[in-house]
Amino acid sequence: MKKIIRYLIIGVVAAIAFLVAMVAIFVAVFDPNDYKQDLTELVREQTGRELQFHGDVDLTVFPALGMKLGAMSFSNAEGFGALPMVKVKEASISVDLASLATFAPEIDKLVLRDLELNLIRNKAGVTNWDDLVAQTAPGTETGATDEPGEGESEFEIKGAFGGLDLENIKLLWQDKQAGSEFRIVDLDISTGRIEPNQPFPMTLHLDASASGDLDIIFDIEANVEYLIEQQQLALRDMALNLNEFQIGGSVQVANFDKPALKFDLSSDNLDVDALLGTPPATGPAEADASQGDAASEDVQIELPMQSLRDLDIDGTLKIAQIKVQNLRMSDLDIKLEAQNGLVSMKPIKLNTYGGKVETSVVLDAKSDIPKYAITKSIQGVQVGDLLKDFSGEATIVGTLNAEANLTTRGEWLSKLKQNSNGTLNLAFLDGAVNGFNIRQSIEAAKAKFSGKEAPPAETLKTDFSSLTISGVIKNGVFSSDDLDLQAPLLRVGGKGSANLNSEEIDYQVNAKLVESVEGQQGGSADDLAGLEIPVGIKGPFNAPKIDVLLDEMMKAKVDAEKAKIKAEIDKQKEELKQQLEAEKKALAESQKRELEQKKEVEKAKAKKKLEDKLKNLLD
Repeated sequence: MKKIIRYLIIGVVAAIAFLVAMVAIFVAVFDPNDYKQDLTELVREQTGRELQFHGDVDLTVFPALGMKLGAMSFSNAEGFGALPMVKVKEASISVDLASLATFAPEIDKLVLRDLELNLIRNKAGVTNWDDLVAQTAPGTETGATDEPGEGESEFEIKGAFGGLDLENIKLLWQDKQAGSEFRIVDLDISTGRIEPNQPFPMTLHLDASASGDLDIIFDIEANVEYLIEQQQLALRDMALNLNEFQIGGSVQVANFDKPALKFDLSSDNLDVDALLGTPPATGPAEADASQGDAASEDVQIELPMQSLRDLDIDGTLKIAQIKVQNLRMSDLDIKLEAQNGLVSMKPIKLNTYGGKVETSVVLDAKSDIPKYAITKSIQGVQVGDLLKDFSGEATIVGTLNAEANLTTRGEWLSKLKQNSNGTLNLAFLDGAVNGFNIRQSIEAAKAKFSGKEAPPAETLKTDFSSLTISGVIKNGVFSSDDLDLQAPLLRVGGKGSANLNSEEIDYQVNAKLVESVEGQQGGSADDLAGLEIPVGIKGPFNAPKIDVLLDEMMKAKVDAEKAKIKAEIDKQKEELKQQLEAEKKALAESQKRELEQKKEVEKAKAKKKLEDKLKNLLD
C-alpha cells in the first residue's frame, strides 16, 4: 500500500512538473499580439466588418492560466452608422491551475468589463445582425439543426466553472420600424462558483428604460439552484429591489421544453404608479377630454394565445400596501393558476377605502378568441374617496356594496363591450350624488314654465339615505327598472339603459317630492308635493344632459288637479245625495205625521158627531 501511495505521489508531482514546464515554454515562445492583425483580416474577410484591438492581449499564469483581452470593437453593418455594434473594454477567461493538475481543466471566472452592445432594426425591417446570421446559418447539406436532439436540453452545464463577473454591461435596442427604443443602462452580474446540481449565490443589478415611458432599477440577491437531470431552476431566499420597492420569496421553473412556474412572493409596499410612471389623477375637465378621446378610439388587446395555452403556473402574491392608478389598497392576496389554456386569478382579495373586495378573473385561451369571466363582491367601500383618488372627482359618495358577474370575449375593446353579458347589483348608503340637485332642478323648471325668476342656485348635490339599482347586461347594454333613491325631501324611482358600446345613457327618473322640513332646503316646489316628476338623463357618460320633462310634469299636475277636482265634486255629490236622502226621509216622516194627525182629527170629529147623535136620541 505504501508503495502504491508513493508511486501516486511521484506521478502527481511529475504531472505537475510537466504541466508547469509546458506552461513556461508556452508563455516564453507565444505572443498572442502577433496574431491580432491576422484575426482582424480574417474577420474582415468573413463578415466584411472591422474587428479592432485597442489594447494588448495578455497571458496570465498565476493563479490561473488564461487570456486577458484589452479594449476591442466590432463595427456595425453597412447602412447602420459609425457606432460599433459591439465594444468592450476588458474581457478575460482562464483555466484553474489546480484543475490542470488533475487533468480535468476547469474554467475559472469569466470576466467582462464595459461591454456595449448596439442592436438596431431599420425602417425596412432589416437588423444590423442579419448579415452575420446569413453567413453563419447551418447549411442543409450538413443536416445541422438549431433544435436540441431527443432527450437533450437547450442549456446544460457540462462541468463546474468559477462563475461570472460581468460589470457595466450596456445594451441599446432601437426599432425604427416600430418607433420604439429599449436601453439597458447598466447590467452587473456576479456569481459564486457554479457547478451542476449545487446552489450558488448570485447578485444582479439592472438599470433599464424603454422609450421614455419606463425606467426600472432592478437589484436581486438569491441562491440559485440548477438541477440538470430534473431540468429545474430555482431562485430561493430571493430579495428583489424594484425601484426601491422590495419583493421577497422564491421562484421555481421546471421542464424547460414546456416550463412549469411556481412562485411565492410577498412585499410590504409596492407603488405600481411610481414603477410605470402613471400620471396622477386629473381634474374633471381634463378627465372629460381624455375620456372623450378614448371613447372614439378602439384598442386591440392582442394576447399570445399559444403561449397562454402552454402556461403551467401555480403561484401566490401577497402585498401589504399597494398603489395602482392612484388607488390605495392593502392586504392584497392573489392566487394565480394557469394550465391547459385556462388562466385564473381567484381569489383576488384586498382591503380598500374602508371596505373589502373579492374578485375572480378567468381567461379561457383554448379557442382562437379569448374568453373572460369576472365576478366581484364589494362590501363597505367608501366610493367617494375611491373616485376622488382615481379620477379627481367624486360624482357619488357613500358606502358601496356591490355584486357583479360578467362574461365577455374578443380581442378588441369594442368587441369586449359588445359581447358583455351578466348581472350587476349596486347599493349605496348614506351618501350623495354630486353635480346634480334634483329638487333645485324641479324648482328651476317650474319657475321657467311659469315665467318667474329662477330660484337662487344651491349646492349641486342630492343627498340620500339609500340608493339601490340592479340590472342585466346584455350584448353590452345595461338595463334596469328598479332604481330606488330614498332622500329627506324626495323619493326617486326610475328605469332605462346604459349602452357600453356607444358610452351613452338613456334613463328616466321619476321623483316624488315630500313635504318640506325646516332646514331641508324646502322651497317653491312644495306645492308639487306628492306629484311624480319625470327627469330625463340622456347623452354620453361623461356629459349627460339632465332635463326635467316640463310637459309631462305639467300634464301630471293637470291630471292631478283634475283628479282632485273630480274627487271634490264626487264628494260634494255624495254629500248632496246624502242631504237629499235625509230631507226626503224627513219629508216622508213629516207627511206621515200630518196624515196620522189628520186621521186623528177625522176620528175625533166622527166620534164627536156620533156622541152628538146619541145625545139627541136620548133627549
